[in-house]
Amino acid sequence: MKKNQLLLLTLFFFGLTSNAQELTCKDFKIGTFYIPANDELKKFTITSKDSINEIISETDPKIHKYVVIRKENTQTEWKNGVGIGTPVHVIIKWIDDCTYRLTYDSSKGEMDEQIKLINENNGIVVSKIKIENRCLFYTATMTTKDGQKISQNGIICKE
Repeated sequence: MKKNQLLLLTLFFFGLTSNAQELTCKDFKIGTFYIPANDELKKFTITSKDSINEIISETDPKIHKYVVIRKENTQTEWKNGVGIGTPVHVIIKWIDDCTYRLTYDSSKGEMDEQIKLINENNGIVVSKIKIENRCLFYTATMTTKDGQKISQNGIICKE
């Protein structure tokens, strides 16, 4: 009798794990996501011709997460939740299923100096590092006109 119960329990758990959905890059193309405001978002690596520097930026302590509503080729970003503050509108150009370029949509709002700099340097290329649970870990890189590479690691999670 115990062997039958053990066998049923094993089959039950096997069924649960085999039906668990593994997310792919395609699952991050459309939907609602969030980017947690964590220490990783403060760190930037700047690579020049012969040097690598890491800088830590100041972040707004009032921001706990960014909410991203993504359609296939656009996304709208909100600080701390949809409808809070002014949204930022972004254009997405997919390079492949796991890599895309972000530029800001200047027709949908005023651009600050940082956003202008990003657009003037052909945007930010986002590349997958790994997918774990419901989150995609990525590296975002901008290459400036003078050859500097500014990169940041981050995470975006499916709600």
